[in-house]
Amino acid sequence: MKAKHGTSWYLRRIGYYLFLVVLSLISIFPLYFSVISSFKTNKEVFLNPFVPSSHPMLENYPRAIKVGNIGVSFINTTFVTAAAVALTIVLSTMASYVLARFVFKPKKIVHTYFIAGMMVPIQIIIIPLSYTLGKLGLFDSYMVLILLFTAFQIPMSIFIICGFMTALPVEIEEAAVIDGASLLSLFARIVFPLSAAGITSASIFNFINIWNNLLFPLIFIRDKAKQLISISLQAFFAERMSDYGGVMAAIVISILPPIVAYILLQEKVEKGLTAGAVKG
Repeated sequence: MKAKHGTSWYLRRIGYYLFLVVLSLISIFPLYFSVISSFKTNKEVFLNPFVPSSHPMLENYPRAIKVGNIGVSFINTTFVTAAAVALTIVLSTMASYVLARFVFKPKKIVHTYFIAGMMVPIQIIIIPLSYTLGKLGLFDSYMVLILLFTAFQIPMSIFIICGFMTALPVEIEEAAVIDGASLLSLFARIVFPLSAAGITSASIFNFINIWNNLLFPLIFIRDKAKQLISISLQAFFAERMSDYGGVMAAIVISILPPIVAYILLQEKVEKGLTAGAVKG
């Protein structure tokens, strides 16, 4: 038997959906404007700012890649981001498994210690960190940059993955132990695959945060050949402020990987963030 709803209920639903549509349009508009502007000349950007060009100017992208050093920095950023995300996930997953399944006295203290890292702003440690690394001569090192990214992404990753692992049924692991599975085998063959949704969620957030990070590359990478895309984009914009088509092309190239990654893995991200609440 279908439930009957009054007029006020339908009006609220309509208002709710209209609000979501408006919010979606506001969120999508900057991306739309950047994409259509990346195929325009400077004149077209000002004359028809919201209408796609009838004669797309494809030269903006090669110019952004070569002149703006976006191509090299894109490769550099991909390497650093992939390495940092992989290292973060490996360490965070192992730590989360220990915190979710093992019982030991300082467990709550250790868990709180990790989570407290989410409340430490990067700006607080940037001066002593830059001083120390400068004294040690560790500027322009991808290894240092990867370790820094990893250190700052581990707290959030443990928060997400540990919550997901805690919601997993213990009976599956107990059955594997009875069958003779070792701790390493249990983790690699059962816990890790079952935690795929939570791990994917943490990976996406790590990917976006690292890819868009401006502060660390700005301070710790001074060699132009090793620059990441956030710095190259900033430099290209400063040098060619009047080249709006080229700048917009560089912006589109820089924001494309996080958007594509999120679109492809959106379902797993949502599942990973909600699974703990649903199973709990």
